[in-house]
Amino acid sequence: MASPATNIVSIDVGHSPRTRVLSSDTTGLDSRADRVLERSETRVHDFGLSQQAQAERGPFPRLSQNDLYPARQAFSPEHIMALRLLRLAVGRCQRAIGAVAEDPMGADTEIQKVQILLPELFCCRALGDGFGTVVNALICVFQNTDGNILERNQIKILESVFKELRDQPFLNVTKADDLVDLLESNGFSPYPTELIEFLSSEQSVR
Repeated sequence: MASPATNIVSIDVGHSPRTRVLSSDTTGLDSRADRVLERSETRVHDFGLSQQAQAERGPFPRLSQNDLYPARQAFSPEHIMALRLLRLAVGRCQRAIGAVAEDPMGADTEIQKVQILLPELFCCRALGDGFGTVVNALICVFQNTDGNILERNQIKILESVFKELRDQPFLNVTKADDLVDLLESNGFSPYPTELIEFLSSEQSVR
């Protein structure tokens, strides 16, 4: 049986290929070299103040770390407990104010309930020196009243002090001293009895 005929075609390696590969791909290095990069630019004054407005407003104040983070004990157990106790104290002072005219004994009972809250508030003195100073002054105020029934204006002063503590439990010492002065200027004695006796003895010696 004869083998099939095979046509052998010789290849000319020095001839260029007859078929050209056409490509629409222009992502090569040569094409990218001629392309212009597009850039987006955002002007700062589009979002902020203009230079003229900044000049008119003046430099912004520098804030210290204490200004940025004044309340390290914020929402701590002591903070939450203090807010609850101060809310009770304000409410009981308000009830005492409403009852003092017609029911002095009932008003005094409410004030005694306020006094019971003070030792627990003193346990929250980790909130700051200012907080501890005011609570200690309030404790002295109640101790130095000697059980006497408070007048309406005195109860209103106590209410205002408790409100200040409720609204600003992290008050600084300067603000605390202002509240102590407020208590003293309205007939209260916000200092320990021992301190008053010591100062009195010093004056008598002189």
